[in-house]
Amino acid sequence: MIKAFIFDFDGLMVDTEIACYQAWLDIYGQFNADLPFLEYSKCIGTSELAFDPFNYLIDKTGKNLDRINTYQLHQRAYRAVTKKLPLMPGIQNYLDWAKSNQIKLAVASSSNRNWVLSHLSDLGVLPYFNAIMTSDDVHNVKPDPELFLKAAQAIGISSYEALIFEDSQNGIKAATLAHQFAIAIPNQLTKQMDLSGADLILTGLNNIQPEQLVKIFQS
Repeated sequence: MIKAFIFDFDGLMVDTEIACYQAWLDIYGQFNADLPFLEYSKCIGTSELAFDPFNYLIDKTGKNLDRINTYQLHQRAYRAVTKKLPLMPGIQNYLDWAKSNQIKLAVASSSNRNWVLSHLSDLGVLPYFNAIMTSDDVHNVKPDPELFLKAAQAIGISSYEALIFEDSQNGIKAATLAHQFAIAIPNQLTKQMDLSGADLILTGLNNIQPEQLVKIFQS
């Protein structure tokens, strides 16, 4: 029986990933350098330990750049855009339906807690969630399953009782390793990834009602 929905945040609830990539592309453009998506995609859904755009920029340009100043430039451009972003289509409907049907809600994100909480608060949906797990709460982020396992534990359910909503390959791997049902909803960036490991791939949550989706996994 499905008792919970666990959502990724970046690129799934809010389309922050395109803004992040574009902010890096703008910085690279100042040095006439290229940041291929194939390289950048390594850090989507996980941390920059998987791929560091700053180190890659140094390798591409050979310049002695200041990490702090470069990241401050990136963050200013990135936050200016993401502050204005709405929830992705269908998310609000799923949150409302879950609350009306005693389905618990959690977020499991490889981003830091301040980033996730500030956006959820600005969007007015923070009170919906029974638990929020971020990179600050675990030793290992996705594709390690720790985030999803801790989210399930925090809301008092077994792994097989949750539907996981993800947009990235790293997130799908993490859900699979946690033995949870993985639903992929790729965005404009992650649709270029191989998400075939998911139990179900959707073009958007606005294309299927939550009660229909739950029935699929309870049958």
